[in-house]
Amino acid sequence: MPKVPLASLDPRLQKQASAAEQALRNNPQYAAEIAQGLLSRNPECVELRRLLRKAQKLVYLNASNGFGRLLGPLTSFAGLMGNSKLIQTNPLQATEVAERTLAKKPSDIAANKMLAGAADKLGWHDTAAFAYEEIAHADPKNITSHIAVGNAYIKDEDYDSALRAMDDALKLFPGNGELQEVARRASVAKTMRGKWSAEGDIQGRIKDGEDANNLEISGRIVLDDEAVIRIVTDLEQKIAADPENVDYYREAVRQYLKLKDLERAIDTLRRARQTAIGRADTALEKQENELSIELYAWRVASLASQLEADPGNAELRTRYEQECADAAAYKLHISQALVDRYPNDYGYRYDLGVLLLENGRNDDAIQQLQIAQRNQKNRHNAMLYLARAFIRGEKFDLAADQLRTAKGEIHTMSDIKKDIIYELGGVLEKLGREKEAMDEYKELYMADASYKDVSSKINAFYAKQR
Repeated sequence: MPKVPLASLDPRLQKQASAAEQALRNNPQYAAEIAQGLLSRNPECVELRRLLRKAQKLVYLNASNGFGRLLGPLTSFAGLMGNSKLIQTNPLQATEVAERTLAKKPSDIAANKMLAGAADKLGWHDTAAFAYEEIAHADPKNITSHIAVGNAYIKDEDYDSALRAMDDALKLFPGNGELQEVARRASVAKTMRGKWSAEGDIQGRIKDGEDANNLEISGRIVLDDEAVIRIVTDLEQKIAADPENVDYYREAVRQYLKLKDLERAIDTLRRARQTAIGRADTALEKQENELSIELYAWRVASLASQLEADPGNAELRTRYEQECADAAAYKLHISQALVDRYPNDYGYRYDLGVLLLENGRNDDAIQQLQIAQRNQKNRHNAMLYLARAFIRGEKFDLAADQLRTAKGEIHTMSDIKKDIIYELGGVLEKLGREKEAMDEYKELYMADASYKDVSSKINAFYAKQR
């Protein structure tokens, strides 16, 4: 049976539902009676069922000792076992039987199970999801109910609700693989619908994507989004059939990147790294880190763009600042983890030192950058940042010594040497050694008068001499 939203009902029925909603606070019994009458005529409308349940709970709680009974022992499923056969033979009647029990005790797990099964049989997947939600609320430690909620919403093609439900469930069961798998399926289905909504049923399209056709498509130089989605769908099916084949994951990541779907690519990399081979594959780890940083950068840029268009939006500014903080924290976490794992990789030491300096952790940055100088590739950059750390700590003499050493090791006027000379001039100014500072600026001016504000410094110096 098709879904029947409240907005599609006769306007007079909608007004009655609105009246019941308004009566919830002062007269929940009256609200329940109205909702029950409406639901009996429109049993496929989940919004009416939600309204009825809300009213029933208020009535129950208002009764003598109602709160204790609502949260007390739940009835056994055995009481409804005789009627459970109705799910197969007469599911509509089964929903009515379940509702009679729920009218007496809205939190009854057995009745909600019966309602969920009957609703699923009738094709009322939104109602089934609602019933499973009620079970999950009544018994939150039972992970099966949370999984059932997600699956029901997926059947209903309400992928956003499925993702929200899985997000809430993962807070209770962090890292649970079954919940993550439901979330993944909902996310994939949402993407597929977004890509193919103009061209009909998703499952039909997937079925049409035979292996031979996918192989033919994958050989093209340029692929449109639909072709890439068909390839990805096929790869996800192969992964499900052979979850230890890392090559399938790698190719799926490549295809998701063609769709510019960073979130799906990262999720696929994480799944790949859970395989026996993937756990030891440093290339997968590196790619996940890089894409995660790229995703943070994209989110920050997106929020910055929105904030530029609406600078007075305080909520948007808070989100932007939080995203910036999260991005910085993630980069620092990843960099520290790499140093911990590969302590003799001086390149990782350099990256960590720079990030620590950017986060105001001068002493920690100095330790990493001193070690990073051992790497010839990053030596002079490490020396420059080490000098900057000294400058931030107002150790100007140490900074000057560091910069002079770095300058003396570089024999051509490269970009890094320009940075070092400019920084040295600034340190000498802070030390009150203006003539020495100007000598550095002159050397830089002679090589590149357009570098930063060196031209202005030189002009100001000569203006003072006149």
